[in-house]
Formats: sequence, C-alpha cells, structure tokens
Amino acid sequence: MPSITTSCALLALLSLAPLARASAQGLSLDESQALARNNYPLVRQYELIEKSREFTLSNANKAYLPQLSITGIGAYIFGDLPSISVPGQEPEKSSPVQFIGVAQVNQVIWDGGTTRAQKKVISASSDADKAALDVSLYELRSRVNQIYFGILLVDEQLGQLAVQDTILSNNVDRIKQLSDSGLAYTTDLDELKVEQLKREQQRVELRYVRQGYARMLSLLIGREIGEDTKLTKPAVDKREADLTLSRPELSLFNRRRSLIKAQLSLQKTDLMPRVGILGAAALIEPGIGIATQEINWLGLVGLSASWSTGGLYRRGNNQDLAEVSLRRIGLEEETFRFNTKIAVAQTSAHIEKLRAILASDDAIVQLRQGIRESYQVKYDAGSSPLMDLLNATEQESAARSEHALHEMQLLVALFEQQTNTGH
Repeated sequence: MPSITTSCALLALLSLAPLARASAQGLSLDESQALARNNYPLVRQYELIEKSREFTLSNANKAYLPQLSITGIGAYIFGDLPSISVPGQEPEKSSPVQFIGVAQVNQVIWDGGTTRAQKKVISASSDADKAALDVSLYELRSRVNQIYFGILLVDEQLGQLAVQDTILSNNVDRIKQLSDSGLAYTTDLDELKVEQLKREQQRVELRYVRQGYARMLSLLIGREIGEDTKLTKPAVDKREADLTLSRPELSLFNRRRSLIKAQLSLQKTDLMPRVGILGAAALIEPGIGIATQEINWLGLVGLSASWSTGGLYRRGNNQDLAEVSLRRIGLEEETFRFNTKIAVAQTSAHIEKLRAILASDDAIVQLRQGIRESYQVKYDAGSSPLMDLLNATEQESAARSEHALHEMQLLVALFEQQTNTGH
C-alpha cells in the first residue's frame, strides 16, 4: 500500500478552509452546499440590501409631499427704511430693530422626471449589490467541494484498510493453527502482526485527517459531522458536460451596466424645468408705514417654474463618462470569459486523462487481486515464502488506493467543471 503521504496527495491539492451537527443518516453534497449558503454570515446581507432599497425608495417618493420652510430674521437696521406718507405730513420714523419672519410652502407638480429616475437608480443599485453578493457566495461551492471530497477520500482509504485487515486477520488465524501444530514459523506470525500494526498506524493518521476535515465542514454548514456520519458519494456523470457559461459574474456585469444607464438617465433630468405651486407669507414687526397704514404681513400664492443651464454644460462629459464606464465593464467581462474558457479547457483535458487512467485501473486491480490470491494458495501449500504474499498484498492495496485516488480526482474535476461553468 502507498505511504500516507501518497494517499494524501489529493488532500494537499484540496485547499482547506474554515466550520457545527449532521445526523448519522447521511449527508449529500447538494445538502452541504445549501446548508453552507444558509449558514454563511454574508447571506444576511440580502435582507439588509432589500430593507435599504425600501427605505431609500420611500424617501424618493416623499419628493412630491409639500415642503415647508420657515425663516426668522432679527436685525438692527442702520438708516431708515423707506416709507410713503401723505403729502404735507412728516413720515413716521421707523424702529431700527426689525423682525421679519418668512414662511414658504412649495408643492412640486413636475420635477422633470427626477424622482422616477432616482427610483430607477435605487433599484439598479440594489440589484447590483445583490449580484455582487451572489458572486461572493458562489465561492463557497469550491470550498465545500474540496472539504467534502477530502472526507470521501479518507473514508475510501479507511475502507481499503479494512479489506487488508480482513486478509491479514485470516492469515494470522491460519498461521496460529499451523504454528500450534509445528507446521509454520513463529516469525511468519510476527511479520503479519507487524503489518497489522502498520495498518493501525495508517488508520489512526487517517482518522485524525478526517476529524480535521469534519470540523471544517461542520463550521461551514452549521451542523456537526461525526465519525458515524456517512457522506453520499456522487455518481460519476458520463453525460456530455454543458460548457455554456452561467456564472453569477455575468449577471453582475449586466447589473452594473443597468446602474450606469440609470445614473445617466438621472443626470439627463438636470436639463428639464421644474414646475410647482408656491405659497409664501412674511411677518414684519414693527410694520412698515405706507401712507396712513402700517403693513405687518403680506402673502402670495402662485405657480413657480425654474430651469438651470448647469446640466446642459455637463451633458457631454456625463455621456462620455458613462460610455467609458460601459467599455470598462465590457473589457472586464471579456477578460472573465477568456480566463474561464481557458480554465474549462484545462479541466476538460484533465477529466479525459482521468477517465482514461480509470479504465486501466480496474484491470490493474483485478490482476493484482488474482496475483495475491495465487500467492496465497502457494503460501498455504508451502511452496512460497510469506514475504511474497505480503508483497502481493501490498501491491494489490496500492492498486486499489490508486484507483480510489483517481476516482476521487475525477469527481473533483467534474464538480470543478460545474463550478467553472456555473451549472
């Protein structure tokens, strides 16, 4: 059987990542993926993004509510306020201390489409935030896959050790009977016991490796993975893989484009006039003398219209900036597709190689098993030394371990391909 370092070759490739209680009934890869996603702290940001959108939209809708402003001015006036008096009479001298209070009410009738454009920007921004969150959570798939298949590989190796234990135990019982009859060397029994101790050492090491993986998967999915928890081994899919891209990054690129277009539409509303109803009242204390009357307050109501040329000056630059941003997103998407295409091609070649290797692994295991059984018969007949049988057993074990390793590598590659393409 290969050394534990060889057995853990795949484990070294499966990068470790951080981990809580799974029942002994079993756990599948799909269940692990769903549990990890729901347990990951980042997933709670979806609710916060949605609440933020609701509150911001609510604020935008309040733009059409009446807006009241009140201003009070208390001042000492140098000089006299202008006054109008009756001919032949001296004008009254005004007080140098004056208080003026102004109240104004504005009701928007049409804001040039600003509120509608703002709501589109708010929705587009929330969608972009959610798409970015989807990308971050998508990375969990690889982490769960790596740990899950690491546990499966260890379980497979422990199963192979159990098969070898059965072979060794049968030979130990047989040699004990022959030794008691004086028909076998006691050294043969000692050799077998040494092999059993080696297998026990490997079993202990593998169990500690499994415990480490189990703790990490437990933290990821929020449930405890015990020694008795059986992980379901996915079947090797022999169908042609779907290599069309369906990654969340593509959705993020589109959401970012929509946000830029919504922002550009909002900027265009700067070119539109604003129309509303204006009401204003002013309180003057002490009042202003007009002929024989004193005016303490006045009011007005009417339509208001405003238009600013500032948006006209910025329009060209805003359009150019939006075009530059859209081109940058296009280049990012093109680069992403290019790199993903290379990764998919590399993984496809790796899958084809592993399938070819596995096709010969089955034949090698059968041949090694036949050779070991042949040496078993020869040893039982006394025509072959025990060392030949042990070597044959070791080589059969190595062949089975290589087969298990290649099969697990194929599963990892298949699911890596699914992750690469987004299926």
